[in-house]
Amino acid sequence: MSRPDHHVHRARLYKLASMAFDRPTDDLREAIRSDEFDDQLVESAAALGDDDLREHAETVAELSPDDADEIEDCYSTYAALFGFEQGGEIQQYEVEYGSGTLVTNTDTLADIAGFYGAFDLDLEDGNRERVDHLCIELEFVSHLALQTAYLEQSDDQQGVDIVSNAQADFLEDHLGRWVPRFRETVHDDADDPFYRALADLVVALVETDADRFGIEPDVFPEVPPAPTEGLTGGGDGDFRCGTCGSNGSGTPTPSPGSAEMPMGDRDGPH
Repeated sequence: MSRPDHHVHRARLYKLASMAFDRPTDDLREAIRSDEFDDQLVESAAALGDDDLREHAETVAELSPDDADEIEDCYSTYAALFGFEQGGEIQQYEVEYGSGTLVTNTDTLADIAGFYGAFDLDLEDGNRERVDHLCIELEFVSHLALQTAYLEQSDDQQGVDIVSNAQADFLEDHLGRWVPRFRETVHDDADDPFYRALADLVVALVETDADRFGIEPDVFPEVPPAPTEGLTGGGDGDFRCGTCGSNGSGTPTPSPGSAEMPMGDRDGPH
C-alpha cells in the first residue's frame, strides 16, 4: 500500500493543472505572484519520485509569469488561445479530439457524466461548462486521488481498490486518450511557452499514472477537429470553464503531512 501523502501530491498536481488551464482568477494570479503556485507544483512533482515529471514541473515554474505586467496579462493571454471572447481556437474538450461530432458523441459525454455521478458529483449550480472539458476532467482525477489518500489513511482497502479502479478506467477511457492530441495542438497553435510546458506536464502526469495503474490508453488518432455545430455546451449560450462540484456527500481531506491543497483553488469537489 502506498503512503496517503503520495496521493495527496497527485491530487495537488491535477488540481494545479486544472487551475492553470482554466480562466485565470485573482486567486491564481496571487498564487503565481507569491510563487506559491510554482513551489507547490515542484514540491508535489518531486515527492512522486519521477524525474521526468519533476523536470516538467520545474520547466512550468521557470516559465510561469513572474513580473506584474505578465501576471496581469494572464487573462488576455488565456482568452486569445482558449477563450471564445477573443476567438481562441484551441479546444479544451475531449469530444473535439475524437471522431464524429458533438451530436454523435453523446454516448461519450454520458459516460463521462456517469463517472462523476458514480461518486455523487455533478457540475456546480450555475456552471455552464460541458462535462468533457479539460479542467473538469483533471479536477475529477484530483478528487479521486484525494479520496484514495483518505481511504488509505482509514485502512479501507476495499474503498481504495474501488477508487483506484475508477481512476484507471477514467484515464484509460477518457483523459489519457486525448491529452496527447491536446498537447500537440497547444504546441502547434500556442505561441506561449508557459502553456506549452503546462501541456507537457499534464501528459507526463497522465502517463505516469498510466504506468502506475498498468493501463495503455488508446490515444485518439490525429484527425481534423470535429465540427461543433456552433455549440460548446449542452444548452443555450456560450459554455466555458467551470468545475465539478460535490452535491453534498464530500470526502474529508487527509492531512498526512506536508502536502496541502493549493491556495486559491476554485470551488470544487473537495
